[in-house]
Amino acid sequence: MSEEMKGTTRYLDATVMEYALLDHARLRTPYGTQDDVRAYAAGGEKAVLHDLALALADMASRTGISWTASDTAPTFRDGGTEAYVELRRDQPNGHYSHLDAEAYLCAADGPRCIARLNLTEPGDIPSTVSGADGLASRIADRLNHPQFPKAGAYGPTADRMGDWYRGVEERFAAMSEENRRTRAIEPDEEAYHVGTGMYVTAEQFADVLPSPLLANRFVIMSFGYDADQASLHWNDMDYWSDEAAETAITDGDEDGCYWTGCMWDEDDYPDRLETPGMEESARPGGKTI
Repeated sequence: MSEEMKGTTRYLDATVMEYALLDHARLRTPYGTQDDVRAYAAGGEKAVLHDLALALADMASRTGISWTASDTAPTFRDGGTEAYVELRRDQPNGHYSHLDAEAYLCAADGPRCIARLNLTEPGDIPSTVSGADGLASRIADRLNHPQFPKAGAYGPTADRMGDWYRGVEERFAAMSEENRRTRAIEPDEEAYHVGTGMYVTAEQFADVLPSPLLANRFVIMSFGYDADQASLHWNDMDYWSDEAAETAITDGDEDGCYWTGCMWDEDDYPDRLETPGMEESARPGGKTI
């Protein structure tokens, strides 16, 4: 299997895991716990959740640990040992509180929590691992794969960093196409250039990349980056600083991410917006609006 195919498969695996985590969450209330509740992730939680799914898929790919997420939360198996990850949301007083991801090892006396990652900042309950890679490493360690690098001694692989970047880029591409189709951004109007011929508004940019670290990381990576250093400093705000992003923009080329005037011209916009039912209404007996 080619490296490109491996990367694609790993990204698809992460997407499946992310949906499974959201579909099979637990809600804790003063009256008990509800299982298999559909969860939501907002703002920075979405970014951390996406990174967690990528870390889990990367770990499974690199160790050969089998996993399933068809009708359960992501579950990992090696031989007779099994572990799973699920999201938990608190609702202490009728209002939703923090969201965290917890990894459980299935033992003879029942599931035992081996790691907790808080997806909400600031969180009510502290994490017991260092980031998404820490949780993935803890699972690998408990499933008898201690050779899997521990969090802190490494960062995400080049493939996973690329997966993260492509995931953001794909969301921006869809937004940009809709902006062009609906003429949400006019020629010369200021917007974020997020790729060749792609533009998004400041609000859209902040929705996809809600923290300075994530925003600066994407900007810097868009101009090219040192994979080894990026991996070692993946969650280091000092590395992905405003100053570093400004330097990347200054030294970079026009293909990267930066704030500028939209370069679309009149020929880039559709002649007219397609209205549902328009084709039917043009024919005799068709739908009228």
